[in-house]
Amino acid sequence: MTKRRKTQEQRRRETQEAVLNAAAQVLTEAGYAKFSAARVAAQAGVSRGALERYFPTKNDLLIAVTGHVMERAMSDAKLLAARGEKQGDPINRFLLDSEHFFFSPVYRGMVELTIAAKSDDELAEQLDPIVAHARRELNATWLEALVDAGFERAKAELFVDLTHHLLRGVFLVSTWLPYKPNRRALLEAWSQLAPGILNAGKAPAGPAPARRSAAAKKARPRAGRHKKA
Repeated sequence: MTKRRKTQEQRRRETQEAVLNAAAQVLTEAGYAKFSAARVAAQAGVSRGALERYFPTKNDLLIAVTGHVMERAMSDAKLLAARGEKQGDPINRFLLDSEHFFFSPVYRGMVELTIAAKSDDELAEQLDPIVAHARRELNATWLEALVDAGFERAKAELFVDLTHHLLRGVFLVSTWLPYKPNRRALLEAWSQLAPGILNAGKAPAGPAPARRSAAAKKARPRAGRHKKA
């Protein structure tokens, strides 16, 4: 069977995908300070000229890889959130996804890039809307999952925000400050606190009235009847 040749559009997409995957890897391993188009081209196995046809400047490449990384994060979240009740507690699935995002290898590079954009107006103008859009989508995905599980929307929104701020803080402390927080213990404690936050303000449910089985009712002695010796 004759192998079908790829179209020019297919080859273009494959090259762009390879470049963006390589850019994410370079950002992860080298960080923003050592990120360069030359490193990305070498990692992707393409010429510098081929790379620049798609991403003429370093900022173009940084903007594109940001979108690439955030699209992947949104896709992962939607997949995990849509698994349904049989796949476990939505609170735990949300915490798992959040931990994966904030402690993924590429997140450090993304934070460094965001900090760098604060002194580069041109970069920030393009970067900030991408990050803001992705964060809205990620939050909405898990907010809907928690609401569908029966939690009040306002409480679910608060829990999502608190979780993300907590994990950002743990990441920053463990990465750049001279402390070694026990991330697993912190997340376990937060998981235990989650129901209290999500159910805050609700009246505690009283114990369900005891129900007698049919056999127990049948065995209960009637009034006026003496037990046999």
